[in-house]
Amino acid sequence: MSGARGRRLAGTLVFVVAVGLTLGLAPAAGAVTPTPTPPPDPRSRYDEGFEPPPPTDPPTTPSTTPTTTPGEPTTSPTPPTDPATDYPNDRENPVVPVGPRELFRGDYETGDFSQWDVCQTATTNSRCAGFGRGDRTMRVVDDDVRQGRYAARFDVAPGDVPDFGGGERAEVRSDAAGATVREGDERWYQWSMKFPADFPNPTGVWFIVMQWHAGSGSPPLAITVSNDGDVQIGGDGLRDEPRRTLGPVRRGEWVDYTLHVRFSRDHDEGFVEGWENGACTVPRVARATMTSDENYLKQGVYRDTGPATSVMLDGLRITAP
Repeated sequence: MSGARGRRLAGTLVFVVAVGLTLGLAPAAGAVTPTPTPPPDPRSRYDEGFEPPPPTDPPTTPSTTPTTTPGEPTTSPTPPTDPATDYPNDRENPVVPVGPRELFRGDYETGDFSQWDVCQTATTNSRCAGFGRGDRTMRVVDDDVRQGRYAARFDVAPGDVPDFGGGERAEVRSDAAGATVREGDERWYQWSMKFPADFPNPTGVWFIVMQWHAGSGSPPLAITVSNDGDVQIGGDGLRDEPRRTLGPVRRGEWVDYTLHVRFSRDHDEGFVEGWENGACTVPRVARATMTSDENYLKQGVYRDTGPATSVMLDGLRITAP
């Protein structure tokens, strides 16, 4: 190769390399390419009047296989306890006839809160799948249950208001298809509830333990505790509709409830009827049960104010015709 031709070829190679570096086609050796920061997840914060988008990935159920370290003795998990023979909400032989199709179960038998979508307390307002067994505001327990192996305890203290405002609360929320209702839907709800032995009668304006929320404003249907210490079917979103008492607060006892509802905005089409410990305490009564196109379900404690207290919940099951 002649000297002139070699110099021309070398010049061409230098030009090509320089252009490549200028265009960023070949980063320098050892350089670190920065990772773009993802946008914030809009599902990480919810307000009472905000309808969250569905999760892009379904929540996973924690493995029930115990983990051990080498040399550590393996302990067998405690088998589930059989419901007592007088348990009215026994799934196989319920005292109160319910629907044949099970749509949703929120009984905490996963050992955490992952059956529910959103956990809202003074300490968290996020997806329940990442909340584990909870914290001081609400937690899954195994030392005091009505059925199975687990129940949930919801605690509220003065000032336990989430950062988005509203009242004092410790609640779970489900937007699952089986827990959401629309015009004309008929549902049966079975659950158990226990108030502590020193539970004080509410002194505020509202004390809600379960609500079917319309997305904004007060719920059109709710299970509430009155200032007189009664567990009632109500809902301040429809103040003109009848309010009925399921029974008194039975302090220190697990109490089993069944609620049968037809959901409608029409007073003559909707109805409720209820049972306490297998006995019908609220015969069927006509009432509107909705104010919008659909209701989602919440469970726990939601109140305006009051002393520190707690409520335990277990065994929620929803069925349909």
